[in-house]
Amino acid sequence: MQARLIAYVPEGAAIARIVAPGERLRIGRAVGSDLQLPQASVSRRHAELEQQADGSWRLVDLDSKNGTFVDGARITDTVLARSAWLRFGDLHCEFGVLDAQAAAEQLRRWQERRDEAARMIERIEGSAAAQVGARATRRFLEQGLRAVLELAQCTRGFVLTVEDGRYRVATSMALDASLATGPEFTGSLGAIAQALRSRTPVVFNDIGQPAWMTGREPARAGLRTLVALPLFDGERSLGAIYVDRRDAGPPLTTLDLELLQAFAQRCALWLAVRSEAHDGPAPPTSGDWSQLLADHATTR
Repeated sequence: MQARLIAYVPEGAAIARIVAPGERLRIGRAVGSDLQLPQASVSRRHAELEQQADGSWRLVDLDSKNGTFVDGARITDTVLARSAWLRFGDLHCEFGVLDAQAAAEQLRRWQERRDEAARMIERIEGSAAAQVGARATRRFLEQGLRAVLELAQCTRGFVLTVEDGRYRVATSMALDASLATGPEFTGSLGAIAQALRSRTPVVFNDIGQPAWMTGREPARAGLRTLVALPLFDGERSLGAIYVDRRDAGPPLTTLDLELLQAFAQRCALWLAVRSEAHDGPAPPTSGDWSQLLADHATTR
């Protein structure tokens, strides 16, 4: 039997690992760990997971500062014979056991998602290329947003672009443009602002109101998953893509984020090229996001 670990990193994509039979997994903050968990509460050498002769999995704490926990109980050395919630310091991790068929199916689905993402990009670029000017950009962004929603398994979202130095909504899905700004907006402005400021994606996964999530803006808004992808051309900000959902569903993992970033890079390239060709941005809807984003510095 193989093991699967899904580590839920605050404000980051979940880290998924499949551990093969007989493999020993070193867990910690140190570079070179088999499962590196970039959290201050995780020790450099925190714990080890190894399969025993009877097929069960043994989890050993390596004298970590903040402890290793199984279903809320602190452990030093224990056997995992079934699914459980683990915690390393303050970082939550879902443990499950997979048979060979289930593990192979998981890997197959991951590869299929990669292949489908590549096909989506080709279809979107081909479709938009048949248009001209701002209409081509609008079509590309609309289809790109649909693809991001599908890959992230989210239900609504929008694309921000920059026009005369101001952020405006270029296209949206399942979000009334009149409610996209101001106090009526129920998404996370802080996530978008943080993504633009840090120039890196912001991801949020709700795993059932754990301590690390309490009080954060997405949790207060009732969100289960969100991702904000910044769009840049060198040092120049071109906008951002934002999607979220309120219903339960699978977490966004590092693999999902890899595919989503590929889309974001293509969108940024498209916007940059069209801007240089003087085609102009996609026609924006009403509403200026610049001050709203300035007022939301972080997702906390």
